[in-house]
Amino acid sequence: MKSSLNIKGIMIDFGDTLAYTDKEAYDRYVQEIFALVRNNRHDLYSDDVKSTFNALYRSSSKGEMKDLPEFWSVFLEKLNIPDQKDLIDELIEARNRFYIPAVRLYDEVASTLSMLQKKYVLALVSNCGVGTIDVIRALGLAEFFEHIILSYEVRVRKPEKRIYVEALRRIGMKADECMFVADEISDLEGARKLKMRTLLVRQGSNTLCEAADPDFKPDFQCEHISEITKFL
Repeated sequence: MKSSLNIKGIMIDFGDTLAYTDKEAYDRYVQEIFALVRNNRHDLYSDDVKSTFNALYRSSSKGEMKDLPEFWSVFLEKLNIPDQKDLIDELIEARNRFYIPAVRLYDEVASTLSMLQKKYVLALVSNCGVGTIDVIRALGLAEFFEHIILSYEVRVRKPEKRIYVEALRRIGMKADECMFVADEISDLEGARKLKMRTLLVRQGSNTLCEAADPDFKPDFQCEHISEITKFL
């Protein structure tokens, strides 16, 4: 099935659309964080550390922390651990060693993006925690996108209107010239309000997460990002 619209730009989500986090590798990362902070406060439990981390990650995705050192500083404060530069450096190093390698591209992502960038303006538009740009670069994704719009940099998360408006401003196109591709319905709900075409990629576990309308019908849907060419 081909779209009859003249699509010129494609905006694509990052997590669970282009890349996923290996669960075992991520669990090792969380345990490393726990080990580091428990050396400084022995009455901590793993669940306390994990819940604190997850809550702050979401806050950081809205731009509430300017960089990783500030993120870890606030993290330690929430756990009632004195702010220590050496400990923050160790936490950042643990992220580099354990978290970044835990994020992996789905099969055929690079080849699909390489093909798309020959014909379309590509923009990466993602809700993500502070510092995610280094993950995107480590995966080699930056070379495929003319524009990268990350929630923590623009201080607003999808599906809020402002992040889509900012993305459209940067690529210099009208909404009806663009398609938005994501694994979560909520992302597509925001895009549709601006009259973008929508493509749901059903390959993550968060399809209905934060969806205002669980029965939302995207213009197109597929099981893998590599199938996108069938709709263009």
